[in-house]
Amino acid sequence: MIIFFKNIAIKTRKNGLLSLEEDIEKSVDLDPFITKGLRMVVDGVEPEVLKNALELQLENMVERHKASASMFEAAGGYAPTMGIIGTVLGLVHILGSLDGDPGQLAPKIATAFIATLYGVASANVLWLPIGNKLKELNKKEINEKLLIIEAISLIQHGTNPNIIEEQLKGFLSNKEILEYNSTSNNGVI
Repeated sequence: MIIFFKNIAIKTRKNGLLSLEEDIEKSVDLDPFITKGLRMVVDGVEPEVLKNALELQLENMVERHKASASMFEAAGGYAPTMGIIGTVLGLVHILGSLDGDPGQLAPKIATAFIATLYGVASANVLWLPIGNKLKELNKKEINEKLLIIEAISLIQHGTNPNIIEEQLKGFLSNKEILEYNSTSNNGVI
């Protein structure tokens, strides 16, 4: 993505901001967030208005993501309780039928306790890991969107493409920087 913005910066320095209009129209696979930002640049929107609009869109995205993650976290919190309720109901049913063969009680009690196992297992194997993964993906997407906002702002201000590249590297982890440096010479990223 950094190479993409560096190339855009080079083009705008040579041909002006309006030269982006054709690229925006042709690119069907371009992230809509990037498209919106670049279109606003081409339309001559004030830098602060552009940044506020993109940050507002980012904030709304974060709120949607938090709601999704919290739904799975809540399920992870309720699942053990539902398992215990299942166990209690199973034990109540067993106690209601104590007239029968005492040898049959042990399998019925074991079956009742399976509900607790299912509740705890579903929380720790399914619901909580999904919630955590959604939070992790949210952080990654926030970082990506912040990189995009910064890149578009720098392009709008006419910043040197090499400076844009260096500033955008600040959004990468050490591992990503090493990967970027090894592949940027080939123009891959």
